[in-house]
Amino acid sequence: MNSSNPRALATKTMLLILSQIITTFSATSFASSAPDKTGYSTKYKQFDAPSERVPKYFSMEKIVVNFRGEGKAKFLAIDLEFMSYYPQIVETEMEHLRPILKNNIDRLLRNQFYSQLHTPNGPDRLREEILQVARKTLERHQLFPDLLEDVYLERFVMQ
Repeated sequence: MNSSNPRALATKTMLLILSQIITTFSATSFASSAPDKTGYSTKYKQFDAPSERVPKYFSMEKIVVNFRGEGKAKFLAIDLEFMSYYPQIVETEMEHLRPILKNNIDRLLRNQFYSQLHTPNGPDRLREEILQVARKTLERHQLFPDLLEDVYLERFVMQ
C-alpha cells in the first residue's frame, strides 16, 4: 500500500481507531470483574484476608426431613458444620442467609434416595451436593462461593 494513496491512508486510520476502541472496550468491560488483592472478582463482596488461617465454623443443627426412603427409612436427620477461613462468611453472612440455606438444603435432602445414601460413598456424595447448594446460595448473594471451604456431617441418620 502506498501511504500517499488517500484510500490506503483512510483504511489505516480506521484500523488504528478500531484497534484503540477494542482495546479500550476490553479493558473497561473486564475491569469490573478483575481480581483484587484478595484474589477474587470485585463483583463479589470483598473481605480482608484473614491474618491467620484458622478455620471458623457455621452450624446448622437438627435438620430432619422426610425423604425417599424406599420403604427402608422415612426420615433423614443431619447436623452440618460449614467451614471457612474467612470469619466474616461464617459469623455474619451465612447467619443472615440461614433461612435460605435451610430451605435449599431441605429441598436437596427431600430428593435423596435411601439406596444412594446407604452406599459407602453416599454420605460423601451428599456432603459435596450440600456444599454446592451452599456455594450457589452465597454466589446469588454476591459472596464469593469458594470462600466457603467445606461442609462436615456431624450427624447422619436414616430412620
